[in-house]
Amino acid sequence: MSFLINALKIIFLLGFLIFIHEGGHFLAAKLFKVKVEEFSIGFGPKIFKKKGKETNYSIGIIPFGGYVKMTGEMEKSEEEGAFNKAKISHRILIVSAGAIVNIIFGIIVFFLLSLFSGYNLSTTVSEILPEASQNLSSMQIGDKILKINNEKIRLKSDITKALENSDGSEVEVIVERNNEEVKLNVKPTEYSGVYVLGIQVALVDGSLKEKLYYAFWETTDFVESIGESLVLLVTGNVKIEQMTGPIGISEMVVKSNGIYNFIYLLCLVSLSLGVTNLLPIPALDGGRIVLLIIEGIRGKALKEELELEIQSFGFLLLILFSIYISYKDILRIF
Repeated sequence: MSFLINALKIIFLLGFLIFIHEGGHFLAAKLFKVKVEEFSIGFGPKIFKKKGKETNYSIGIIPFGGYVKMTGEMEKSEEEGAFNKAKISHRILIVSAGAIVNIIFGIIVFFLLSLFSGYNLSTTVSEILPEASQNLSSMQIGDKILKINNEKIRLKSDITKALENSDGSEVEVIVERNNEEVKLNVKPTEYSGVYVLGIQVALVDGSLKEKLYYAFWETTDFVESIGESLVLLVTGNVKIEQMTGPIGISEMVVKSNGIYNFIYLLCLVSLSLGVTNLLPIPALDGGRIVLLIIEGIRGKALKEELELEIQSFGFLLLILFSIYISYKDILRIF
């Protein structure tokens, strides 16, 4: 029974994110009156087929993928509504729409998750740990931390960031106490090789305005962490062993406990999928956007044969990379 539940969780997460991604391409194509011949989710034998007015809809038995096939997308066509006859700007929007939908979905759902989960941590001191009490004698329970060394503190994670380069020297902490700002000089406490303030903070339990405030900054922090990961990836500071593919994602889905963790993972994968797809790599949406920008600059498209070779080469590299990452995931899991 648990195997069936885990399989359904994996199929839903990956299938749903692929569906909204391809749905973004589909809706953008329809918006700009580009003819869509086929809209398919999954690969392999079809378990569902439906013929629409101009589009064939289908679902494959393997949920790891999907595609939107447009007239004039792979081979130029003179037919009305062909992709290659649409404006460059419209084609760029169609190609980028899938990733944009994934990014927007991830951000909105994470914001709602943060807003209604009840797990948001404030920056208000709820407890001073015994081992840090001598360093924080001037701090009181109920103090709301506003700044550390002149760095704005909005979230508990900001406290960690403000102290991550600390050498144990005193820091200036500005807190709100009884509706007044109070300046304190406190000495961080060393814990497991890092310096911390040595406090616990309270859960957000205030007005809707306060919950919206923390949900907004939690979401901003979430998006920034994805951006930082992307920078590390592009600059080569992320090792292959740290990357994960569909098998690794499936493992995380299986290990997720409760609806909160599952939805959080859904947001994380959706945002990662959207950002990764915009990388300027052939066979990804970002690579196609680069070719469209080149066409716009040159005033004409590259030769079909050259464009096909670029896309095919990129696709081959992507497949080989995916196989390698999956192999690494299997070794790590088993």
